[in-house]
Amino acid sequence: MQDSKYIAIYKDICELFHLTEPNPLPEKQIQEIQEYFGAIPEALLEYYRLCGGCRDMNASQDFLLTPDGRYGHYRMKTFENKNYCTFYVENQCVTSRAIKKEDLTEENPSVYETLDDKNWYKLCDSVSEFLISQAYMQRTFSFAYSTEEFFDLTQEQVQILAENFSHVNADSDLYTGVQFFQPYKDTLIMILKDNEKFFTGLCASENEQHFETVMNQIDKILDFEQ
Repeated sequence: MQDSKYIAIYKDICELFHLTEPNPLPEKQIQEIQEYFGAIPEALLEYYRLCGGCRDMNASQDFLLTPDGRYGHYRMKTFENKNYCTFYVENQCVTSRAIKKEDLTEENPSVYETLDDKNWYKLCDSVSEFLISQAYMQRTFSFAYSTEEFFDLTQEQVQILAENFSHVNADSDLYTGVQFFQPYKDTLIMILKDNEKFFTGLCASENEQHFETVMNQIDKILDFEQ
């Protein structure tokens, strides 16, 4: 693998998707992005070269944009904007995630989101923060065993989850706020913030026994009497 600090930064998400060696976006695609954007921040460039070719990581729920539109239905140029360079979109293209053009020469700039291509707000403080959080979300949706539907939680129940399961350093403001717990290496619990008091959760795993074990624990927490 190339000599880059981002190997360490993206190590956990590579392991989560069982990538033991780089699975890059083709260099021709990277060069086209370079020409289209004018520059690619190092945090995004190294992601492309480490795991930009992993379909599950980049297209299980939301989509990494590419010049040829290999993930989802849209090519990168579909989302052209004079002030922002869009590199990721929500699964129904309701929201777009981008880097300010003026920030492209920064190593790891902030990521912004829009609903209408006019009004933008900061989503994550850095590209790597966004990509790591997005990868954990993609993995939750791509595991073989899942609750399939979200379950409701109160703030107290989320706190009990936090006391019982290992927290993953992959939180972000994606979808108004998301956090992850990892009971096993092959199992994730994703918690989305609806508001200050109510949350929704999803549990998924690639191991059926681990999934059932964790869900038994979650079921007990959901029966918690406030």
